[in-house]
Amino acid sequence: MNGRSVAIIGAGPIGIEAALEARRRGFDVTVYEAGRVGEHLLGFGHVRLFTPFRMNSTDAGRQALRDAGAAIPGDDDLLTAGALVERYLSPLTRLPELRDSIRERTRVTHLGREGLAKPRGIAASEDRSREDASFLIRVETPDGAVRFERADIVLDASGVYANPNATGPGGLPAVGEERLGDRIDRSIPAMRGEAKDGYQGKAVFLIGDGHSAAAFLAEIGALVREERWARGIEVHWAHRERGGGEIFAEIESDPLPARRDLAASANTVARSAKWITRHPGAIVDSYAGTREGRVRVQLRYPSGEERRIEVDRVLALVGYRPDTSIFRELQVHLCYATEGPMGLASALQAADLKAPGRSGDCLSQVPHGPESLRTPEPGFFILGAKSYGRNPAFLLTIGHRQVVDALSLLATEAPVGGAAAPAER
Repeated sequence: MNGRSVAIIGAGPIGIEAALEARRRGFDVTVYEAGRVGEHLLGFGHVRLFTPFRMNSTDAGRQALRDAGAAIPGDDDLLTAGALVERYLSPLTRLPELRDSIRERTRVTHLGREGLAKPRGIAASEDRSREDASFLIRVETPDGAVRFERADIVLDASGVYANPNATGPGGLPAVGEERLGDRIDRSIPAMRGEAKDGYQGKAVFLIGDGHSAAAFLAEIGALVREERWARGIEVHWAHRERGGGEIFAEIESDPLPARRDLAASANTVARSAKWITRHPGAIVDSYAGTREGRVRVQLRYPSGEERRIEVDRVLALVGYRPDTSIFRELQVHLCYATEGPMGLASALQAADLKAPGRSGDCLSQVPHGPESLRTPEPGFFILGAKSYGRNPAFLLTIGHRQVVDALSLLATEAPVGGAAAPAER
C-alpha cells in the first residue's frame, strides 16, 4: 500500500475498473454505490449492446478473471447490459482485491474538504490548504444512517443515467411533467418482459431520436412482425426535424455492424409502420392527467400550430445529464454548455473544430491525456460518462483510458500532508 486512500463514487463499468487499477497501484480503495453493482446498466439490462465485449472490458479486468479461473465472454460477443454486469462486473467485485471494497446501497450525498468551505484556498493562490486537507464524504448507509468518511482522493464515476433530461421547451420540464408519476418512462422498456402490461395495446407518446428511440421502434416492429401483442399498439413520435433522409444515421461501412443494423431496422419501421404518427419538430408544452387515467399532451409545432393528443404512456428517451450537486462544495470548473469538467470539455470542443461533425460518433472519440482530466480541486477527478456531461458521445474505452491517465497522474503527486510518491517506470 502507498498510504493513500481513494474513494470511488459509482460501481459501474468505470468505477469498478478504477477500483481494480487503484488497488493494483497500492491505493486503499472504497467504492460507494447508491444501488447495486452496475445499477445503471441493470436499468436497461434487457438491451443488447452494439459494442463487442472487448470494448466494454479491459485487458486487466479480463486477465484478472482468467487468473481467478472465471469463464468470460468472447471478445466479439454482443452482450446485453445485464449480462455485462452478471458475467464481468459482478465477478470482478468478488476478486480478492475488491471484495471488501464495494459498499452497495451506500449513497454519497455531498463532498467537501475537511475544515474548509468552498471559498477557502483558491486554487490559483499560493494557499495549499485544500491540497493538504482530506476529502470529507457524507454518505447515507443502507440502514438509513448518515455519517462522514474521509479519503485522500476522490474519483466521481457515478455516471448520468440517474438524471434524465426534461421534455419541455428549452430543456425545461413541461408544465405538469413532474406529476406524471409512473405514466412516464425514461429508459428503454423491456417490451418482452415486465413492461409488456404497461404497453400492450396502448397509445404511447415517444420523444427522442437517438439510439434508445431506435431500439424501442425496432423492437416494436419485430413484435408486430411476429404477430405478438404489439399489433395493437399506437405510437405518437415527436422527433427533431430532418432536412431529408433517414431519421437514424446509417453509417457507411460502420465498424459496429450491430449499430448499423439497429439504425436500418428502425428506419424501416419509421418509413412504413402504420401504427406510428410522426410529429417532426413538435415541442411539448404541457401534460395533464385525465379522469380516465390517460395523459393529455399539448404539442406546439415550428409553424406555430398547436395540437392536443391523448395517450396512455409517455416514453421520454431524450438523454441524460450529470448530477453536479454532490460536489457543489468543491472547486470544480464546469463547462457552461455540457456541465462536464472544463478542461476535458475544452479539449472535446477543440477536437470538434478540427473535424466538424465527427464528434457525434462515439467511435471518433480519442483520449485527451491526463491533464485534460484535472479539476481545480486537487485530487478530485470526474471520470466516465459524467466527464462528458451532456455530450452523449462517450465510449467505455475512453473511460478505461481515463482511469489509467488519472491514476498515473496521481502516482507522481504528493500524498496529503506527505512527500511525492515515486514516479511510474
